[in-house]
Formats: sequence, structure tokens, C-alpha cells
Amino acid sequence: MYGRIISFTLLAPSLWSVVEAIGSKQSKDNHKRYLFKSAENAGFIVEIFTDRKTAGLNLETMKAMQGLREQAMAKVNVSEGEGLGN
Repeated sequence: MYGRIISFTLLAPSLWSVVEAIGSKQSKDNHKRYLFKSAENAGFIVEIFTDRKTAGLNLETMKAMQGLREQAMAKVNVSEGEGLGN
């Protein structure tokens, strides 16, 4: 199992509709995605993959969120790692 967490702070709470479109829930055999709101203008997206290779093939969510950062609409941080003790 391999995981990715994309945490973000929106510079305008009105951007939530964009983030909801990017981080909408997904559940496939090899990829699951969940969106969490932790504050009025902050939250995180959790993605779970079967392995690192699958994670490397599914970069759309991360690229879209980093695009918001590049447009100065959000602060974005990405963390990834292998699952321990299945």
C-alpha cells in the first residue's frame, strides 16, 4: 500500500468548489481518494494506491492542486509514503 496526502490552504474560501471538483471521492480497486475540510479555507486530500508504481501513474490530482499554488490561489504541500504493517 502507498499513500499520498495533499494538504492545502486556500487563499479564498470561494475556491472550495474548484477543490471539490479536483478532489471528489474516487474508489477503484487500485486507487482511492478522499477530500477532507479541516477549516474554512483549509483541508487535505488522501489518496491510497496499491503500490508506488500505481501512484506514479495517477498524478492528476496532485498536478491540479499544484496548479492552484502556481496561480497563487493556494498553499499546497504533498507527502507520500509506503504503508507499514498491513
